Amino acid sequence: MWLTANKLMDDAGTVIKSIVTDKKLVFYGLLLLALHLAGFLFLYKRVPEFDNVPHFWFGYVLSEYSSIGANSIKLQVRLVEEFQRHGWATANHQKVDFLVRLTGFLLIGCLFWEWAELFFSPLIGIRPDSFFAFPITLRSIDGTLDVIVGVIGAAFAFLLKQKRKNKKKM
Repeated sequence: MWLTANKLMDDAGTVIKSIVTDKKLVFYGLLLLALHLAGFLFLYKRVPEFDNVPHFWFGYVLSEYSSIGANSIKLQVRLVEEFQRHGWATANHQKVDFLVRLTGFLLIGCLFWEWAELFFSPLIGIRPDSFFAFPITLRSIDGTLDVIVGVIGAAFAFLLKQKRKNKKKM
């Protein structure tokens, strides 16, 4: 089936609805905003590595958003079927969900967060952190470290969900 603009818009609406109607996911998003705002107002300057907390939580939240949003349009099921049909990998729902979570975080987290930091920082009078620059120092790879912490948060969300599923089976 070809992807049409109407299908894309319908799927986008379904994904957004699945996220905004889930109270837990809305709370996660609000907590992320509160952490970032608290950091911006006073914690980033007072606690040197506090930015790891919102980056970790951002990865966690985007992992949950990606999984639930993709599940609402049955993306994981369709991907498992495609992978198995082509014999690309021994795919199952769990493996594909992990890929969806990481891809969702990397696309949205890396592209959105780091782009927003580069774009909005000068507007509010602060120097944006570089994603990667020479000479290599901790300061010049801050963006890279932010992404790594976010990936850890995304993976943690997946592992926590798997642990909850296994506990329910018992």
